[in-house]
Amino acid sequence: MSDLVGCRIGDFQVLRRLGSGGMADVYAARQLGLGRDVALKVLRSVAQSDDDHLKRFRREAQAAARLNHPAIVQIYEFGEVDGVHFIAQELVDGINLKQALDREGPFSADKAVTVVRSVASALQVAHESGVTHRDIKPENIMRGANDLIKVTDFGLARMLTQADSSTANLTRAGLTLGTPRYMSPEQIQGGTVDARSDLYSLGVTMYHLLTGSAPFDGDEALALAVKHLHETPRPIDHVRGRADLPAWLVSLVMRCLQKAPSARIQSASELLQIVQTHAPENATSVELPATGLQEPLKAGERAQGPPANTLSSSAVSSATIQLQRVTDLARATQARRVSRQRVAVAALVLASVVGGIGGWMAAQASRPISIASELRGPIVAVADSIEQQYLTALTRNDIPAWHAVLEFPVAPESPQADYHDKAKLQLTRLLIEQGEYARASQLLDELQQSTTVKRLYLILAMVERHTIAMATDKPRDASRLKTEIRESLRELDDANPAAAEQFRRLVPKPERLNLGLVEDVS
Repeated sequence: MSDLVGCRIGDFQVLRRLGSGGMADVYAARQLGLGRDVALKVLRSVAQSDDDHLKRFRREAQAAARLNHPAIVQIYEFGEVDGVHFIAQELVDGINLKQALDREGPFSADKAVTVVRSVASALQVAHESGVTHRDIKPENIMRGANDLIKVTDFGLARMLTQADSSTANLTRAGLTLGTPRYMSPEQIQGGTVDARSDLYSLGVTMYHLLTGSAPFDGDEALALAVKHLHETPRPIDHVRGRADLPAWLVSLVMRCLQKAPSARIQSASELLQIVQTHAPENATSVELPATGLQEPLKAGERAQGPPANTLSSSAVSSATIQLQRVTDLARATQARRVSRQRVAVAALVLASVVGGIGGWMAAQASRPISIASELRGPIVAVADSIEQQYLTALTRNDIPAWHAVLEFPVAPESPQADYHDKAKLQLTRLLIEQGEYARASQLLDELQQSTTVKRLYLILAMVERHTIAMATDKPRDASRLKTEIRESLRELDDANPAAAEQFRRLVPKPERLNLGLVEDVS
């Protein structure tokens, strides 16, 4: 669809373009019959033949139109004119919070409290009406005149009280709906999504607004997914660079970021009660309690918690924040102890899929096998897609899970077949760790016989073969593989410099030198 500025759509005269979303363009328009300015969200023509997009677009209007609250962008009309589907909604004269963060930097406590109070109030109304937003993020929160906060874009809303099969299909998990940077663990895994998922996304949003960076980041959706499932955010004051926030506010955000829904604040009304307790609406500013953040604990010191009447039972204590600091430092120290060789082996394959989590996988590979993993057993649930099956394998990182990826049917030359190649490399690594060199070699044979495997993966396979040769005391094979790796990397330099650079970036210099890659001495 071309730019609609100057066009008339039914009773609406399009005035100017405001921006674009995942499936629609947004314009400022004039509703001629009522003489009012509106925001007109127009579904792109490329998707109008897609019934799923139309259903989702219609549900956005139906869900949001039921909600009436000062902090929710009001929906006026949903319609279609000459094949153009649109939603007419309240026009907010302002900017979204991502734009505000980019322009002004991290939010103060006062600004953050205003946001969390307004968004929680909006979510309370929505949740009580049976609607979950499913995509709370800074871009979907507007700041209008007089700093009025409004939540917009219920495009992923789910009618909990009318969840028919078509709705379930529209909102099933994975990485297709929602924004991975702000999605809850249960939304990523395809579990039941309820009000607590919105509170998790609100926690991610508030962390971002207070620190200037999201708690988890990565170049790939899968990288973000694994981090949401397994990693703990750095303490807010560490990222912010100063301990100038009230302890209760930091605690509230971290409570929302708990992995398990049962460990979070359980409802928007509960969250509002906490905010009201510590920052009443008639207060002129947010004061730092006497039990606020202190200097990091020294070894052997005990964290001093707040008096029993300082925080509500639903808030996390200041002592928890201190413990997070100590844990953060301990985690960093432990990470430095991880063997560089195992970091290289674990990161090689994973980084080609999810560039930001090679270190995490290396740490997992270096840990002793836990009792939990021993008891977990060989059963792996069959996912709806190869992408989801691969995500399951990433989170489990065990032999049955990677076998499940290989057993998932895909067309031999389809893009999804790439997941099989990467799974073979991952499985090979685990088999080598367990000394099962014959099975590992068989997988590498299958990989190298493929006519569609990427050249980078072939080089990684040769690295694994070199590891096997060294472990089985075959110096001639190891020497031959060094030569093949050098020649193959030289060819990759000519054919795909970016992939060659990725190889050098991922493999530690000592390991590259051990492989005879003398050009990497600098």
